[in-house]
Amino acid sequence: MQSNAPLPRSRPLKRDWRFWLGILFSAASVVWLLFTTNWPAAWTALKSADYALVVVAIALNLSTIPLRSARWRLTFSPQKLPALGRLTAIMLIGQAVNVIAPARLGDLLRASLVKEESVSYVLGTQVLQSALDLLMVAALTTLLLFQLSLPAWWKGSAQALLLTSGVVFAGVIGLIVGRKLILQFLTAMSAQWTWRYGRRALDFVAQFLRSLNSFRNPLVLGVSLLASVLIWGIYGAVNYLLLAAVGVQPSLLAAFFLLVVLQLSIAVPSSPGRIGVYHYLSVLALAVFGINNAQALSFAIILHLISIVMPIALGAILAWLMNVNLDSSAWQTNG
Repeated sequence: MQSNAPLPRSRPLKRDWRFWLGILFSAASVVWLLFTTNWPAAWTALKSADYALVVVAIALNLSTIPLRSARWRLTFSPQKLPALGRLTAIMLIGQAVNVIAPARLGDLLRASLVKEESVSYVLGTQVLQSALDLLMVAALTTLLLFQLSLPAWWKGSAQALLLTSGVVFAGVIGLIVGRKLILQFLTAMSAQWTWRYGRRALDFVAQFLRSLNSFRNPLVLGVSLLASVLIWGIYGAVNYLLLAAVGVQPSLLAAFFLLVVLQLSIAVPSSPGRIGVYHYLSVLALAVFGINNAQALSFAIILHLISIVMPIALGAILAWLMNVNLDSSAWQTNG
């Protein structure tokens, strides 16, 4: 993929208050871990881990990559289907940027790199992907809320998530069902606009709404839901295997509780790569099941390498191969 078109610019990280707040939270988490962890025991847990299980967990986690890109590809029109391999690369590049930059800038980068459709259309397809993932998190959260053994501090966050999810789902469904009415209203309003960019704004909204129309197809919606269940089931299995790898008696409840906690933690400001906060929340979540800090931290270190560091590395390599500049202050493709 080669293009000379400039991609969206963003403020440098050093000027973004969220970046510094994330650094503060990460530093506080690292300090807490330094003073509360039995480091010799953590090192022993890492050395004695069952790395055959770790390899299986890595393979399972990697298997979700083509599943996620295939699910995303379903939301494109049959006449303008991106190649699966290229779409997978774009997805990984965007994921890497989302982890190292604030405000989910990777989503905008993905939309700029997919050339088969407009930026607004691709952004709409990503809204659908996020809605599917949010649905999975909400479903898991609902199931976990019935487990009386879970702590009160988590239940408040879980209930807030369900409320937010309800609002998001209502909005997405409203846009899908009322797409034609919304476009008719905007078209009528545009006739009264004197704003020179009114037509461009209307086209942007029209393309965005057109992308949401893919979920009006029962087959596309059904396959997307099945793929989502499979993807999130694999994520839970990865946690389960890694718990066993570090010598913990694994349980599905612990594996999926940790999965939901780490998903909720995305809303917490953190340093690029989620260093510190990711590990702190893993230790906090596993403490609910009586898992000591040393084993929990060794688990968190391995999971962080698999789910955060590895995708960043893959995204960076693919960006280099595709001549994509990941500098958030001056995104562009060269060629």
